Amino acid sequence: MDQSGDHASGSELRRLFQLSRRFGVFKTLSVCLGTLDDRHLRSFDRRYRVRTSGHLELSKTSFDSSKLRHATSYGAVNAWAFRNLLKELNLPKRLRFADLGCGLGRACILAAEYGFEKVTGVELAHELCVVARENMSRCRLTPSAVSSVSIVQADVLDYCEHTEDDIFFIYRAFSLEFFRTVRKKLAEIAAYQNKSVTLIYTERLSWPPSHEVRELSDDHAFRKIYETSMLGQAFYVHQCGTQF
Repeated sequence: MDQSGDHASGSELRRLFQLSRRFGVFKTLSVCLGTLDDRHLRSFDRRYRVRTSGHLELSKTSFDSSKLRHATSYGAVNAWAFRNLLKELNLPKRLRFADLGCGLGRACILAAEYGFEKVTGVELAHELCVVARENMSRCRLTPSAVSSVSIVQADVLDYCEHTEDDIFFIYRAFSLEFFRTVRKKLAEIAAYQNKSVTLIYTERLSWPPSHEVRELSDDHAFRKIYETSMLGQAFYVHQCGTQF
């Protein structure tokens, strides 16, 4: 789920100019390609027989209004970029994966396809949970991959109180303030369970990096193990706790 509104059409030209100056023409074109695919071509949805593309304001759903300041809209991660990231990271498939703010479940589908033992999508908006479950029931995955996925309607912090997951995926789903709270909770999970927890944080490629990215880099509870950008999507992979 993409929380930000800073990628609206009014700021696109300025953003592309900044990207071109910082990252060059190739990466800037990849941003355009990723946006075109998600908004119009929708190649992932057609291939997997689901509907995960587009943009949705959470204020138009039954999302708890008192929490809207921490999460304002839905947008899907670039599927092909995230798919390639999982291959590059080569994380053990015995691990358990959770998408915090899963929206319509695109990242969960890809995590299940990768082969994680257990995949959980956590989403507070009832309407998004309904569609995410429908997507899982009809997506083109093996029955065993589909059975590994659960879509849970819950507050992220409430969910994290009892989770034993190992990998947490966040697509800029939260405000900076809430993201701090989530990171603190993940560090507590790692310490209490005496294990390593992996955080995959992602957002659309931009310059300068968001406050969330800068704070994550400065958070001494986490250590960066990987960073990359593909098809206009930037990924920041950090761990806290003990080694695998």
